[in-house]
Amino acid sequence: VIATKNGAPVEIHQVLDNGLLVDPHDQHAIADALYKLLSDKQLWSRCRENGLKNIHRFSWPEHCKNYLSRILTLSPRYPSFPSNEDQFKAPIKGRKCIIVIAVDSASKKDLVCIIKNSIEATRKETLSGSTGFVLSTSLTMSEIHSLLISAGMAPTDFDAFICNSGSDLFYPSRAGDSPSTSRVTFSLDRNYQSHIEYRWGGEGLRKYLVKWASSIVERRGRTEKQVIFEDAEHSSTSCLAFRVVNPNYLPPLKELQKLMRIQSLRCHALYNHSATRLSVIPIHASRSQALRYLSVRWGIELRNVVILVGESGDSDYEELFGGLHKTIVLKGEFNTPANRIHTVRRYPLQDVIALDCSNIIGVEGCSADDLTPTLKALGIPTK
Repeated sequence: VIATKNGAPVEIHQVLDNGLLVDPHDQHAIADALYKLLSDKQLWSRCRENGLKNIHRFSWPEHCKNYLSRILTLSPRYPSFPSNEDQFKAPIKGRKCIIVIAVDSASKKDLVCIIKNSIEATRKETLSGSTGFVLSTSLTMSEIHSLLISAGMAPTDFDAFICNSGSDLFYPSRAGDSPSTSRVTFSLDRNYQSHIEYRWGGEGLRKYLVKWASSIVERRGRTEKQVIFEDAEHSSTSCLAFRVVNPNYLPPLKELQKLMRIQSLRCHALYNHSATRLSVIPIHASRSQALRYLSVRWGIELRNVVILVGESGDSDYEELFGGLHKTIVLKGEFNTPANRIHTVRRYPLQDVIALDCSNIIGVEGCSADDLTPTLKALGIPTK
């Protein structure tokens, strides 16, 4: 080769030694190098032999080998977690299988049915303690608590709650001497919180988003009506929520994300609740990342995790498919149609996700009888 003496070709040439380096702005240097290679047969042969002998060092297998060997020198591979926190978070640590319920396309009533049916389908394993449940949703912890209590369910049926689209992670536990007098408390995982809050905009980001929200208006003649408002009730330390009055006037998610990047804002914007709520969370936070954090934190094998999703979902819906875990797509009339502004995707889902993969199974319905054979097919023990 004859290559520029600037940048990466210099390092490549040091390994291969299969040509000459020149100043790309010097025509005479390029001509001289061409002439030298063509006229000096010994130089040509040496460069040719070196190239054939060493080119494998720039192959993908070699690159991956070098990359992984460098990673192994970095320690510790995972962060160390305080052992004194294990006492109230112990249940999830001993589970053999974890079922994550992340169905966004169902009403609260249907979501409760799906939760109950999932627990019923694995009743035997749930009672034995080998199977645990995690609820992953855009709801706040208080909304989840109210939903479960109103349905006559105990929050302690779950090992963890991934709330606010992955920006909060809670563990339920009972406080009290006996079941009759005990009350359920929710412990925030502060290790996860400190991780996702790295360079989180906080109050400065909130002020910018409030100003931006006031600029999104519905125009009718000469009158303007604001359609996005700050929602303090559903906001948290690491999730800024906004109430949407008219989703039709929201910008497409792709445009909103572009605006965030232009302003150098380190955050994710998500439309959820059928685009009636906008959530802005830290760039390191998401429901899929929270799941991976749980696997590292508690030593859970992702291949033993099953995620239940609907036919559509929130803006982060697609992230729940890829990975070592298994996915069950629940199909049926309970699924609400996807809002057009929810996604940045302009192509079929099967173009980016291998829906025919053995780790992804679609099932018609969401009853316990529908779920039992599907879970069994994925290797999850059932009733």
